Order: sequence, then C-alpha cells, then structure tokens
Amino acid sequence: MTTFSDALAAYRICAKAEGKSPKTIRWVTSSVGYFSDFLGDNQKITTITANDLRHFIIALQERSKFQNHPFNKPQKEKLSGQSIETYCRGIRAFFGYLYREGLIESNPIEKVKIPKVPKKVVPTFSEKEIEKLLAQADKRTDRGFRDYAIMLTFYDTGIRLSELAGLKEADVDFEQGYLKVVGKGNKERYVPFGQKVAKALLKYKLKHRPEPQGTDRFWLTMDGRLLEAGRIEKIISEFGRRAGLKRCYPHKLRHTSSVMYLRNGGDPFTLQKKLGHVSLVMTRHYANLADSDVRSAHLKYSPADRLRV
Repeated sequence: MTTFSDALAAYRICAKAEGKSPKTIRWVTSSVGYFSDFLGDNQKITTITANDLRHFIIALQERSKFQNHPFNKPQKEKLSGQSIETYCRGIRAFFGYLYREGLIESNPIEKVKIPKVPKKVVPTFSEKEIEKLLAQADKRTDRGFRDYAIMLTFYDTGIRLSELAGLKEADVDFEQGYLKVVGKGNKERYVPFGQKVAKALLKYKLKHRPEPQGTDRFWLTMDGRLLEAGRIEKIISEFGRRAGLKRCYPHKLRHTSSVMYLRNGGDPFTLQKKLGHVSLVMTRHYANLADSDVRSAHLKYSPADRLRV
C-alpha cells in the first residue's frame, strides 16, 4: 500500500468499522484528496514529509475561493483560515490513522503547526429578531405550525440541524421533557426542552402532523414523508429572508440559543452537556460573548454614568 488511493480505500473501511459518520469520512477523504492532487497520486505515502504539508498550506493561502469548483464561479477573495484549518485537520486525522495502523513508521504531519484561525465574533440574533422570525410562520396551517415548532425547538434546545432532522417519534419524551438526539460520532444524549416547546411539539403531533408514510421520523412533509435536513435549512433561510434578518440558518439559531441560555443564568458546564461538546472550547466562546453583552449593557445603563456629578 503505497499510494494515496490505496491508503484512502483502507481508511474508508477502517472508519466505517469504527462507526465514524459518513460526513466525517467525506471530510477526511476530500481533504486528503486535495493534498493528493497537489502532490500527485503516484507519490508514495512513505515519502511524504512535513514540508509537503507546509507547501500545501502556502498554496491554499494563495488560492481563491471556489477555484476549480465544478459549480461555483471563482471569487477574488482568498480561502478563509477556517477552510485551510479544516483541510489540515482532515489530513492530520488521516496520517494519524496510518501511523496507528503501522502503515507508516513515523508521522511527519505531527510536526506541522497548523495556522491559527482568526477569532470571529459568534453571530447571534436578538430576542426581538427571534420573535420576528417566529412570527413569519402561519400557525393556523399545518405547514406553518410545523415550521414554527421547528424554529422554536432549535431556539430552545440549541441542537444541531442533523440532530433535529433525525429525531424519531419515540425520541420525543413528553413526560420527562427530553429529546433523545444522536450527535457527532453517533453519540446519544438527552436534551431538555421548555414548556412552550412541549406545548408546540405536542400540538404538532396531535393536530398538525400527517400520517407517516413508511418512516418513524418526527418531522414530516405534508404528505407524510421524512423532512430532510436540507429542506429544513431552506425553510429557516426563507423565513429569515421574510423577517429581514441577515444570514438566517440553523447553526445561527444554535449560537443564539447558547448565548441566551448563559445570559439568562445558565452555566457553561450544563450548556456543554446540552450541546454535546467534547470540550469547553466552543462553550467559552459563547460565555465570552455573553460577558460582552453584559459589558455593553452596563455601558448603556451604568448607574454612575447617569449621575450629574
């Protein structure tokens, strides 16, 4: 096994056997595919050096967005630091697999320091914007109430799009007030929901949910088939457009839910479990944003600043 093609074929088999998600496998294989195209597939895996990855990183830094993309037109803007870091993490995961399996004697990629991604402010909505978003759904109709319940569930629980779309009817525990979701790495966890969501989910199930057609999923199309994640994303984007919100998508609702949870008195450790994060890194971002909100509010409502002294 000396070429990228052979090694990738072996990786796919191992990753599937280990229960890695199709999304993770696609991410790693596509990242390694770009690296392979850069070096040439005929280059032996055993001859790869740390400098090969460093040269690849430099090439990515000089590359325009959507360059050689089959569907999107190239842009003047360069690849983001986040995209470069994502490619590098995929390549690092692949070479880590090769080393663990004894397919290479040493891991040259381990020596490479991946460029740091510039920290960006996590995008969130205000409460008024959320209210405006929810008001776009016509709750008098089956479709409208379903969409309202979906957006309210996103906002209250902070679960991922894939987790919400994958909910089965049996995963909604009305008695205990929990959703059983399957997160990254096929890890199950229980996420609580509030009383408003409980009422919305129950009303959807009893009054607005059609008869399922060959599926046990909770969220359904109007003809009873499973509602795909891509369709849910388009629904939320469309309601966001109607509400006049900038860049409205499910993960932004997840961000907003997290910040609001902390702002309302929730603690980072509970939030970490609720979101299904392995570490507190992302949770700290939410905490920092919540703290900045407090500082902004203080500057606006500072008791001392209002004194005429």
